[in-house]
Amino acid sequence: MLLRLLMPCIIFVLCGLTSLQVKAKSDIIIILDDLGYRPSDVAAFSLPKEITFSILPQTPLASEIALRAEQEGRAVMLHMPMQAQSGKNMGPLGLTTDMFAGAITYNLRKAMKSVPNAVGVNNHMGSAFTGQQKGMEALLKEVKRQGLFFVDSRTTVLTKGEEIAQRLGVPSASRQVFLDHKLEPAFLLKQFNHMKRIAKKNGHVVVIGHPHPETVDFLKTHIPSLEKEGLTLTSVTDYFSHAPKVAKQFGKERDQTASLNNADVKDGKVSMTEENALHSSGLMHSSAEKGVAEPLDTAPNE
Repeated sequence: MLLRLLMPCIIFVLCGLTSLQVKAKSDIIIILDDLGYRPSDVAAFSLPKEITFSILPQTPLASEIALRAEQEGRAVMLHMPMQAQSGKNMGPLGLTTDMFAGAITYNLRKAMKSVPNAVGVNNHMGSAFTGQQKGMEALLKEVKRQGLFFVDSRTTVLTKGEEIAQRLGVPSASRQVFLDHKLEPAFLLKQFNHMKRIAKKNGHVVVIGHPHPETVDFLKTHIPSLEKEGLTLTSVTDYFSHAPKVAKQFGKERDQTASLNNADVKDGKVSMTEENALHSSGLMHSSAEKGVAEPLDTAPNE
C-alpha cells in the first residue's frame, strides 16, 4: 500500500533526474581536415562515422574520399584554402586578400564541385584571409547561398569568421581545440583531456585534428572511453541540423534515429518494475550495495 502511494513521487523524481541527465549531455565534435593528398588518409575511415572529414578541393583523393564517405553516411566538409600570413602555398583554388568578391565566389563554387556532398566549410590556413572583412563577407554570403555551415579553424586571433557568419545568419562555430599539432602521445593525451574539460564545462566542444597515422591510432584507442564519462561523440549533422544542406542530406536519417531512440525510452519506462524504481530513486539500498558499479561523473584523473 505504501509503495503504491509513493509511486507517483518516485516517478516524478525519476523524470526530474532524466531531465537533468539530458541537459547535462556534453557533445564532442571532431573534424579531421587536410584530407585528399595522401593514400594513408583513408585509414581515417576506421574511426566512428560521427567524425567528420574536411577535404581539400581538387586533390588526388578528394572525389574518392567524398564518395566513400557519402556511401557510409559520414558527413564531409570542404577544407577551403585561404591565404596565410606566412605566404605558404595554399594549393588549388586558394582565396587571397586581393581577390574581388566575384573571384572568391567563383573559386568556392569550383571547389564545391570537387566535394559536391560537402555540408559545411572550414578554412585551410587563412591567418591573413580570415582577418579581413570584405573577403570573408563574400565567402560567407556564398556559403549561405549554398545552405552550408561554417567552422572557423581560428588560425589567427584576429579572425572575423564567426563574427561575420553570425551577422549574415550563417550557421557557424569556432574551433576550440587543435588536437595534434604535435604528434607525441603525451601531447595528444593532454589535448584530448583539455577537450573533455571544455565539453563538460560548456556542453560542447569543437575539435580539429588531421588524418596522421598517430592521430588515427590515438583516437581509436581513446574514443571508446568518452561514453563512460558522459560525453557524446556528435556528428556535425546533429550539431548543425538547422543548416539547409544538412537537413536535405541527413534529415531523414536523423528523424529515423530519433524515432528509434524515443521508442527505446518508452520501452524502458514500461519495463521498469516498482523495485527498480525504488532502487533508482535512492529510497532503498544503493546500487553499490547490490553489486552494481556506480557511474563516474568525471574522469578518474581529473
